[in-house]
Amino acid sequence: MNFSKILLCCFLLLFSPVLFAQESIDKVKSINGLELGATLESLQDQLQLITGKETVYQNHPFLAESFKRNLEAGIQEGIYQGHPLRIINGVEAHDLRLIYLSGLLYKCRWTFNKRDLPNMDSGFKDFINFFSKKFGPPTEKIFNDTFIWEGDINRLTISFLDGSIQVEWRDNLSDKKAILLTQD
Repeated sequence: MNFSKILLCCFLLLFSPVLFAQESIDKVKSINGLELGATLESLQDQLQLITGKETVYQNHPFLAESFKRNLEAGIQEGIYQGHPLRIINGVEAHDLRLIYLSGLLYKCRWTFNKRDLPNMDSGFKDFINFFSKKFGPPTEKIFNDTFIWEGDINRLTISFLDGSIQVEWRDNLSDKKAILLTQD
């Protein structure tokens, strides 16, 4: 009986880190069902695609020009109109933006406000804990309002600024390509 307890302890010491290991940010396939690299067509029927004809673009020439530059570079943004993909850690975001480069999803941005999370401070801490359990500690922290999990391929950022919380998940390589394509 003593030998089996010793054997069990040795097994747990050797294999428990593997059993309880966190996921690498670069190996994660999806967050809440959203998979980076998915095609625009796979969710197009649930998206309100930004056209540039919206009032905000018509009233701000700089934004209109920026939008036009994005479209010419193959960047298309849509507002997700469905329900399940908006939920992170049991909280539904009032806004979920999906950004595509050449028809492939490369950036997702969930925005939560006081309507979604009555206690924003507590909600922000809950998101940090949720993703820390999933991916380990953040690789970078900027002040106390931005937490980043940076991988070679993917990046997750949680920010609490101006009364809203944003969770952004992106493909770093596509993001760099998009930036290069839209520079003047």
